[in-house]
Amino acid sequence: MSACKLTIVCLAIIYCFFFLQSCKYQHKVSEDTTITTIEDTHGRKENNGHWNNQIPDCHQWREISPEEYYFNVPTEEQVAKWKAICEEWNQWDSSDDITYDLGQFIDVNHYITVHDFVEVWYRGEFLDDDFTTWRLQQYDSLSFVEGGTEYDKFHSLKNAIEGLLSFQPASQWEMNFKASLYSDFQEYYDRMLYKAVVSHSDGAVALVLKREEEAWLKYHDALISAFKVIDGSPTGWVGSGWPMAIGDIAYDDAQMRAMSLEDFYFAMVDGNYRISRGLNMIGQNQVEMHISVSESDIIEEYQRFIEYYEDEYFYDSEYNYPLSEIRKALNNEMRAWEEWMKYRKLASSFITNPTQYLYNNATNNVRRHKLIMLKNRYQGYGLTSPDILDIILSYDCDNCVIQHYCFEEEYRSITN
Repeated sequence: MSACKLTIVCLAIIYCFFFLQSCKYQHKVSEDTTITTIEDTHGRKENNGHWNNQIPDCHQWREISPEEYYFNVPTEEQVAKWKAICEEWNQWDSSDDITYDLGQFIDVNHYITVHDFVEVWYRGEFLDDDFTTWRLQQYDSLSFVEGGTEYDKFHSLKNAIEGLLSFQPASQWEMNFKASLYSDFQEYYDRMLYKAVVSHSDGAVALVLKREEEAWLKYHDALISAFKVIDGSPTGWVGSGWPMAIGDIAYDDAQMRAMSLEDFYFAMVDGNYRISRGLNMIGQNQVEMHISVSESDIIEEYQRFIEYYEDEYFYDSEYNYPLSEIRKALNNEMRAWEEWMKYRKLASSFITNPTQYLYNNATNNVRRHKLIMLKNRYQGYGLTSPDILDIILSYDCDNCVIQHYCFEEEYRSITN
């Protein structure tokens, strides 16, 4: 059985599971007659974990002092506009029966904040980093220890994002948008980090870093485009979990962008930032270091990835896109990757030690991350067979394991 056919069967089984669970949940709600009243953090009443007809009168705004803002302090006009957008776009008709599964979200504020981002971001009309920061801080004050460093600030920002995305999806639709939120927030974090780097760089370095950022964005877009060809199907049937798979690989890829900048930036602005193999805690910095991964290692693995689809064991002509389109998509992605690495090398030549050392080390970590993605043949995203998850490489695996790993051999061992 080919990898794509196995995936289709697994997706069908998982879809049926979620459908039955959904029916079971709806049946349970309709028969529940015991009423328990709980008060949430905003004083609203919660009956057995189900909030009914509480929206559109849902947003409870708080005043945020200028000292709380990590980045730009918005104007009163901006805040008024953002509040109006959230209140207009994130609302339900008063006749709707809005249910909430106890434990799925922390409270009403958590539920509303998540759905503000869903409504605002997925309209595709309003993607603004200042808005994202403000709305995130409306939910959770991004405070950290007084006198904290830039590392502390971005560490706190990560924690706030993780806290917001800690909700438990109750349906495939929510699993899809949670995966998309993860990738969107990671890309937001990457942009804020990049802006911070540029703001602390001189003219020549800032200019080359801008070119490097543009090359990164082109590569990231090329990867998503390639994945849609590799994992998609001209038949139009890709399964209800496909948006989740796209969100997962976009998030995985976007993590490389943060990896490429964090240590370099924190050392740039903090003379006390040191390489340590201790725990990654406030005041203690752990810099990830690995054996060297060359650019030729990446290009050779791209070529093996293309050859992977020339094997009928892994290619289904009835389901997959034509081989010519798969080759074109992967070659386009590879060229975009090479362009990004070219500007990484150029940027390094403008940077002096000790930050240059950390910048080059980050580039090596990025290559290692990418090599694992390629060796895994972009498997493991979305709703995936447990057998596949068991055989793909993890990012914390030993470096010697990466060198000798072959997905094709591992896959044949579980299917023959």
